[in-house]
Amino acid sequence: MIARPGAALLSAASAALALWLGWTMLRWLILAAVPPWGEAARCAAATGACWPFWVEKTRFMLFGTYPFDEQWRPALVSAILLALSGGTGWMAVSGRWPKATTLAGLWGAGILASFLLMGGGALRLAPVDATRWNGLPLLLMLSAIALALAFPLGILLALARYQTRHRLLKRMAGLFVESMRGVPMVTLLFVGVFVLPLTLPKTMVIGPIAAVLVALVLFHGAYLAEDVRSGLLALPAGQHEAASSLGLGFWATARRVLLPQAIERSMPALVNSTIGAYKDTSLVVVLGLHDLNATAKMAFSDVAWGHQALEAYVFVGAWFLLSCSYLSWVGRRLAAKSSGRRR
Repeated sequence: MIARPGAALLSAASAALALWLGWTMLRWLILAAVPPWGEAARCAAATGACWPFWVEKTRFMLFGTYPFDEQWRPALVSAILLALSGGTGWMAVSGRWPKATTLAGLWGAGILASFLLMGGGALRLAPVDATRWNGLPLLLMLSAIALALAFPLGILLALARYQTRHRLLKRMAGLFVESMRGVPMVTLLFVGVFVLPLTLPKTMVIGPIAAVLVALVLFHGAYLAEDVRSGLLALPAGQHEAASSLGLGFWATARRVLLPQAIERSMPALVNSTIGAYKDTSLVVVLGLHDLNATAKMAFSDVAWGHQALEAYVFVGAWFLLSCSYLSWVGRRLAAKSSGRRR
């Protein structure tokens, strides 16, 4: 088959652009770069990457100001949350789900272990103030844990808005969802950190990270609820009617009939919301919490490395590119499986 001139021209232009980008990256990363064993003083005049900066500052960008001798703890927390997140994605793609109680227990244990390891004060772990929880573990705690808790909340809110028997519950769920979606995320974060503690009894103290987690769970839960509800509304009415004719109650109908199909239909929207929520976690920097973006900025704020802003943000960009690519791959695989089942 002979390709059309326009398609052939576009292919040639794409190939040329790919070659140019590849050559530019090769030159910046290797050919014109200062090697890892090179002197840091050469970086100021170099036209390529400064590998000594990554050698010197990678650990700081990952863990920030967490005590140096205790950084095995945030490293372990990062490994736990990455394993839970990656394992959940793999289970979704493979369809090999454990029991819901088992999965919830794993996440519950992971969340508990994360706070215990980061904070210390038990099991002979030295206490570390939450203001020193920086970098990658903070990013993962605020994103992975918030999404893990927001997803079941979103399902409950979607079911509350979908059902018609309890109209007050439906209106309250709708009011909550629309309120959360109508408020900027930054505003909600400020409310969580500065207003929420004032509404609690004096005997109850909530830290800034826990307050931010509460705000993120409520915010993302509202958006995920609308994604799931769109899948519920897309189902034929006969699905619910057939389940009712078999004597299934609302919860049995939702668990066995409606939710599996609704989540499958809304999967592209759910994956998109998940990726957006994961990246938007960096907004916590306005509250003085230092995630991976903030520790990267702190790394090149050092006078000795003032010219290495590009290297710092390349490090952060590479991390987000890899992690978001994995989430996108999970979404594509789930969409392909869903399409195959429908055919």
